[in-house]
Amino acid sequence: MDLTDAIDRFRGPLVGLIASWGASHVDASELAQDSFADAYLNRDRCRGDWQDPEVFGRWLRGIARNNFRNWLRSCRRRQRRVVSVDTATLEQTAAATAGKAESLATTDRRLIELRMAIDRLPTKQRQVILMHYLEETSVSDVAALLSVSAKTVEGRLYQARRALRRLMDEPSASGIGKALLL
Repeated sequence: MDLTDAIDRFRGPLVGLIASWGASHVDASELAQDSFADAYLNRDRCRGDWQDPEVFGRWLRGIARNNFRNWLRSCRRRQRRVVSVDTATLEQTAAATAGKAESLATTDRRLIELRMAIDRLPTKQRQVILMHYLEETSVSDVAALLSVSAKTVEGRLYQARRALRRLMDEPSASGIGKALLL
């Protein structure tokens, strides 16, 4: 398996996995790209045959986890820095986005509720849902990246869908869960 094959096979699942840890989709894509670069440049350090997809998947996940932790630390450091913005800039920004926020609230309400429900899932269920549906990754590729069997991934998907139906049908939701998940 060369680098192109590895990227084709694992990019989607890796982005989904990183996103399930809390990164935005854009940040997850960048972290995945960095992880592939690190994996390829340090392939001689891989324990086992890095050409084997299962070995490479586990190794890549470890690199991604370390890159994600480093990214989180740098985000926290950046948040601690105080940035001053004049009030005129804040008022202009608020006025420009007011109309957009209202239309976003009405049109994306269902997606926001679904995303909030996904965020409430246990980590293992959230990972497989994001990797399989958001990143459109096959069950076998998700299994290889998570180092579990395909049946385990299928079971987690089943449990996650069932939990999402329950969460979306709660009285606090708007009753749109069935339409989204059936």
